[in-house]
Amino acid sequence: MAPVLILLLIFFAGFGLGYAMRAWRSHKRRERQRLYAPYDPSRSAPLASTRRAF
Repeated sequence: MAPVLILLLIFFAGFGLGYAMRAWRSHKRRERQRLYAPYDPSRSAPLASTRRAF
């Protein structure tokens, strides 16, 4: 019973750490994007509103 409990604890700890790492990296990426390339609609190309995807 103890080995199964240990394996479950390791699994959930890894899952939690993986989720936290992904959230932290996503947060850092959003911070960096906002810092170096802030979105400003007035800077976009003048014909951007007339472009079509298809």
